[in-house]
Amino acid sequence: LIYSIAIQTTPRTATGNMQLQEKNRMSTAGKMTVQNAVYKATVSTANDQKQYIGLTANTFKTRYTSHKASFINEQKKNSTELSKYIWKLKEENTPYSLEWNILQHSMPYSPRTKRCNLCLSEKYHIMTAEKKGLLNTDLKLSPHVGTNVNIFYPISHSNPIVTRLNMLIHL
Repeated sequence: LIYSIAIQTTPRTATGNMQLQEKNRMSTAGKMTVQNAVYKATVSTANDQKQYIGLTANTFKTRYTSHKASFINEQKKNSTELSKYIWKLKEENTPYSLEWNILQHSMPYSPRTKRCNLCLSEKYHIMTAEKKGLLNTDLKLSPHVGTNVNIFYPISHSNPIVTRLNMLIHL
């Protein structure tokens, strides 16, 4: 865990809107500008806790802002598994808190090595995460960030790709 920010919500108001209150626990505002990071969002309700793991080659602030937009704009509610879950909670009028953690920094795709350590790091964190409560339902393996070639593998408790990814990440 490198950095953390927490988002608190309160139940719907009389107008029907869910109120978001941000509690920024980052010691410096500049830490929102980290790039090439694997992050984890943890959604907690009174009865449950779910996690979503993602990556950004842009600044974390840019990715975070995009996620926030998907929580507000109904046209974007199916953008990610995280936004689908947040919208489900909103429709059920369930209060939740949302905490963001930067798990790791990695190098993005390099034409010299023909490898994206950022992508590999994200896959590694997804594959080694506790599957109960993980919102990521499929593992998208692609050559590097921004590619149009996507291969999906269902996430399971025992996956032989984990060992290979672990070796690639730590080379």
